[in-house]
Amino acid sequence: MPALTGRSVRGAVFALLLGMACSVPAFGQDPVHSPGNADWAPNLEEARQRAAAQKKFLFVEFGSRDCRECIRMDNSLYRAFDFEALLVPMVPVKVSLDSEEGEALARKHGIRQAPAVIVKSPEGRLVVVSDGFSNPQDFYSHIRKEMDTYNALARKVETQDVAKLPAAEALDTGRELYQRGDPGSAIPRLRRAIAAPGGKPSERDEAREILAAAELDSGDVKSSRQTINRLIETTKDSDRRERAEIFRAQIPLAENKPEEAYALFQKFEKDHPDSKYVAQVRAIRERLGPGIPKP
Repeated sequence: MPALTGRSVRGAVFALLLGMACSVPAFGQDPVHSPGNADWAPNLEEARQRAAAQKKFLFVEFGSRDCRECIRMDNSLYRAFDFEALLVPMVPVKVSLDSEEGEALARKHGIRQAPAVIVKSPEGRLVVVSDGFSNPQDFYSHIRKEMDTYNALARKVETQDVAKLPAAEALDTGRELYQRGDPGSAIPRLRRAIAAPGGKPSERDEAREILAAAELDSGDVKSSRQTINRLIETTKDSDRRERAEIFRAQIPLAENKPEEAYALFQKFEKDHPDSKYVAQVRAIRERLGPGIPKP
């Protein structure tokens, strides 16, 4: 199963820098204060709760104690009127890459360096990923562009009659929703892409591939297994079938059945000795650790 990560969203709004004094604490110290006194949450969990309750976007800024660029960017951004305007519909919070939760969140979204920002919608969809920005102009233009892109998607989702969608539109919307971390909204659209009359075989194949991942992410292991097995049975694309077999082998891990997963990975190596995925499969199998029967 190919990795379906959220798009790396890059973008910015022109910053009108004002000569305002501001206090920018190091990560993990006192609450942040910016010129307009935006209400920064003290930690990530409280920020998530506020965003959900107030139906606002979640603005997460990543930094670290040894990030000199973070201090420079903080001084530039927090002196900007546009930054305050940006935060009006958002709940902002600072997260350190040095912390356990910061490291986990950064890994999930492919953040490699600070400073970086992610923005999530009130529904928890990924809206923006801005990784390693170095000047306010780029930051703002990226944010504006990607917010516009997301808002267009949100309007489309709100007006769609899923039961009447053409296969291609159902697939496109379902794919983007899944990539943005909303499997619940993606699933009905992906199922429509499979069932819609006139759909192409390649569209049905891709819809099943993404659907299996979305179902697994949603905790519906049974449906995920049924979907991926159906893809293996019906696809004419040998490369897609191999990816599906690899994905099927990972499903038992969600059920805490490493022995079953090990056996399926072992079977893949035997059935496809010349596959370009053999090295990847072998590495996964070896990482399952001691205690699993070896051939």
